[in-house]
Amino acid sequence: MNPTATLTERQRREREYYDEFVTRAKPRVLSFNAVRGRERRPWNPYWYVAELVSNAFTSPSQRLLDFGCGPGSYAIAFADLGYEVSAFDISPANIRVAESLAEEYGLAKRTHFTTGVAEQLAYPSAYFDVIVGIDILHHVQVQPAIEECLRVLKPGGFAVFKEPNEAPLFDALRNSWLGQRIKKKETSFEHHVTADERKLSKDDLRLVHRLCRVEERRFRVLSRLEALMRRPPMRGGSSVLEMVDYRLLRAIPALGALGGNVVLVCRHR
Repeated sequence: MNPTATLTERQRREREYYDEFVTRAKPRVLSFNAVRGRERRPWNPYWYVAELVSNAFTSPSQRLLDFGCGPGSYAIAFADLGYEVSAFDISPANIRVAESLAEEYGLAKRTHFTTGVAEQLAYPSAYFDVIVGIDILHHVQVQPAIEECLRVLKPGGFAVFKEPNEAPLFDALRNSWLGQRIKKKETSFEHHVTADERKLSKDDLRLVHRLCRVEERRFRVLSRLEALMRRPPMRGGSSVLEMVDYRLLRAIPALGALGGNVVLVCRHR
């Protein structure tokens, strides 16, 4: 961890939550399908990020940063693809799990895990070719995190973030007095909800656009209904509603404003 970084109260709560959360998780069996095989699932935001990162790989000398790596699943998959991977997380327990998994899958030499915070990175400037953040920005202070991301990113490189974002109608209702009466927002290990996380707002997204060049792609319009279904419809291991969303958003891009997930591809101006 950056020796000059002092944790805020919010960061301390996040660390305590994930130190506990990872101990409750089931033993992990990693899948490398999104980076090893020819199959592509552009309708799924996680697979879409994997596709972008896979397409950018040209040499084992390329450095990738997993920006808030959790227990290391993505870092290890990208090391398996061939990147030299560094990764940080606020939770020491997550880092221990990640190091153990990297050993188990024979990728310890290509992965470098450390405890750290998104707002104050302990890496040299202009060091990474690719940066990947999966569900991390809505847990941190967006502006300093993006500024640090841009600092350590090489000119010509890119950073890609997959995040939940506020959508009109749904989140307005969810955050209303009635929505809170129906189901109060609270910390949950079962549903993976921390005390301080919040979906990215329009202001957050505008801020990211001010700081760098950004390409946005939205996901999860109809597929948000899966959270209410006991058995969401699947086809060949893929969500049918995600596939419908993909076709719908290609036909009517403006519907992306209703999407509940966003992938941001960020580059230097």
